[in-house]
Amino acid sequence: MKIRRLAIFLSVLLGLAAAQISYPTASFLKALGAEPGATSFEYKGAEVSVSELAGYLYKVSYRGPAGSYEAAADVLAAAIGDEGIKQPFIDWIKKNQQKLDEAEKPVTVGVGRAFFMVIEDGPGLNFQVIPYQVPDSSFGDRGRVIGDSGVYIREYSDFECPYCKMFYEKALPEIEKRYVETGKARFEFNHFPLTEIHKESLNAAMASECAADQGKFWEYHDSLFKNGAGDYAAKAGEAGLDAKKFGECLLSGKHRQDVLDQRQEAINLGLNGTPSVFVGPFLLPNPFDIDAYQRYIAMAQALNDQDK
Repeated sequence: MKIRRLAIFLSVLLGLAAAQISYPTASFLKALGAEPGATSFEYKGAEVSVSELAGYLYKVSYRGPAGSYEAAADVLAAAIGDEGIKQPFIDWIKKNQQKLDEAEKPVTVGVGRAFFMVIEDGPGLNFQVIPYQVPDSSFGDRGRVIGDSGVYIREYSDFECPYCKMFYEKALPEIEKRYVETGKARFEFNHFPLTEIHKESLNAAMASECAADQGKFWEYHDSLFKNGAGDYAAKAGEAGLDAKKFGECLLSGKHRQDVLDQRQEAINLGLNGTPSVFVGPFLLPNPFDIDAYQRYIAMAQALNDQDK
């Protein structure tokens, strides 16, 4: 799939509606008035079809006449679980219709935090709504992992980000309890320092890697989120690190490029904020929704089974 970015990137806050990709397909069908169990149905003159993965809604396909903007908006809103997308989508596609007609297909547009709309060739208005999904080869292998089995849960994080601190305090303990300790998943930490707004984020990330050289990454990780960035030598002492080795590592900038490489990886993945979390190949719409991890783990496992 060739991914292209248009001038306008649709971005909205996701609602809490249960009719969206990764939820049971029945809720999506009900939202559009379709018969239970339908895999394709007519909606306001358009043909809509769905596919499942592990029993959950995976992809939504729309085939409608040119100018069927209102019907398309209804389907898109149900697919991503956000009624607020309707008018922005209608305004956007009307404004960009000529560009879309002339563009090489498919054209992939980001919608919300964790979905793509893939506009396809053919007569009329044709698109798929799919989850934000990337291949395993897109991720590095860094060994900052809790757990030894199951689907990878990968966080991209910034030690100065208040929402990352909240994720550490509220979400991570539940993720460990429900999914890591039960063998369903393993959790991996990746650096995404937002250096444009957090002046200590790069230094904090490098300090954690210096601690990792002495086998104390997670202890230092915890200290940074509990106590804030800065005072790196003091944190090293509290973690029982060799102060001289730690200081030499930090002053040398030994891990600077590795941290910057992880930051670039996050950017290449299309991320623009922290915390951002992938479950297997899927970017989560809301990393604080603990129940969602179970659904995405099941979908990731199903994909793995298909590839075997």
